[in-house]
Amino acid sequence: MNKIIFVLLTYSFAAFANFNFSKDLSLEKFDLDEFKTVFTNEALTDDEWPLQIEYKNREYKVDYTFNEDLTDYIKGQLRRYRSDYASVVVIDNNSGKVLSAIDYTRETRKFGKKLSFSTTNPAASIFKVITAADLIENYDIDSDTKFSFNGRSTTLYKYQLKDKKNKWTRSQDLRKAFARSNNVIFGKAAIKNSTIESLFTTANRFGFNEDIMQVLDFGSSILFSAESKYNLAELASGFNKGTLMSPVHGALIASIVANEGIVKKPYVVSEIYDVKTDRSVWKPEYVLSRAISKDTVKELQELMETTVKSGTARGAFRPYKTRKISNIEIGGKTGSITGGLPYGKRDWFISYAKPKDDEANKGISVCVMIVNVKKWYIKSTYLAKNIIQYYYNNLSEESSK
Repeated sequence: MNKIIFVLLTYSFAAFANFNFSKDLSLEKFDLDEFKTVFTNEALTDDEWPLQIEYKNREYKVDYTFNEDLTDYIKGQLRRYRSDYASVVVIDNNSGKVLSAIDYTRETRKFGKKLSFSTTNPAASIFKVITAADLIENYDIDSDTKFSFNGRSTTLYKYQLKDKKNKWTRSQDLRKAFARSNNVIFGKAAIKNSTIESLFTTANRFGFNEDIMQVLDFGSSILFSAESKYNLAELASGFNKGTLMSPVHGALIASIVANEGIVKKPYVVSEIYDVKTDRSVWKPEYVLSRAISKDTVKELQELMETTVKSGTARGAFRPYKTRKISNIEIGGKTGSITGGLPYGKRDWFISYAKPKDDEANKGISVCVMIVNVKKWYIKSTYLAKNIIQYYYNNLSEESSK
């Protein structure tokens, strides 16, 4: 019996020889939800990201996902063109890391981050991505389905939603209607095929009315309250000021399309340490959910790539302007509307960019939102192209590590 006790004691001392009882048996509980509230308050009330957070009388060190070289390049671009307000968000589609989230204000000449996470921005035609996903996923519609329309494609009058044909009636397939951002076709397609409930369900799967970030809680993107058929057309086309979202959500929407319909919950915090015990108390979770099927994604990718090749983003992505990244597959969606906070004309571009010869590498997603008050200084599509080109010429291998 004594020999058994001796062996157990010997084993115990050996096993716990390097065990720090004050560190490893700390009774302090780390409550992520409570910490999230404290962290969000500090993070979004200052232009800089806090390196340490005091929570329950303890200090916590916070590490971030940001790529400093990429952020410095984006700052240089924003400083060069000096838009009234601008926000740029870049997400690594493979992991969900936010590689950069930076704002610029012309009047103060200062950089910040509040606008990038603010849900006070009308989504405009970016919402057509959601509508297209809903129509393709749930109804007998694909990129070749044709629709007729009358009047200008950039307006949305009630008479345009009537299914009447005359000598001025034109037609477009969904591919071209998406690429050229045809409000009338998207409004009519939703009225004829979809419902408010169906659109809301699809939008929720893309992150609307949801907490889309890990650790950081800045409020959710909201949907326009649609009660009539005309409201449904306004919602589906993005021709309203009631559907509001953040630039980081814009980047997430593009990331979902790049990731074959999978939602990878993005994050800006890579790790949290308890300073006193020098122990890691939190790392990002690999949070996955499916928004749409792979078949629907293929159609959406075709629509977004057509937008870049021959649609509203073609000016910035002409072959001679992108010859340095000719091996990169790029898809995107533009949007523009006047309103929101800060007030001005929003110029949106959400996009993904991934290598053509590496199916496993889902690349990056870039959202650029520029708010012009009196005049514009640079197009969002042109700035996004510069960022994509810089990333793949300088950083892609480094960021994938």
